[in-house]
Amino acid sequence: MDSNNDFFFSKDLSLSALLYAKGVRLERVNREYKICWFVFSDRHLCESLQQQFFSKTVDVNAKEYADAIRTLKHLIFTDN
Repeated sequence: MDSNNDFFFSKDLSLSALLYAKGVRLERVNREYKICWFVFSDRHLCESLQQQFFSKTVDVNAKEYADAIRTLKHLIFTDN
């Protein structure tokens, strides 16, 4: 299960917040210079949610989405 094919990578904060708010497991944050890649499990679910996100057909709780943005920003700006 450690194959990169099993994971979904995103550097898009808005999309990543949606995935996080929908309960997809955040495995880690990979840093590449100034770029942060959010690494999620369940690539197929993420791809489905990504399609819904860009077609504006996904429903998400506004409070959970706002909380997810705050959490991911905290991970970005916290030195590990």
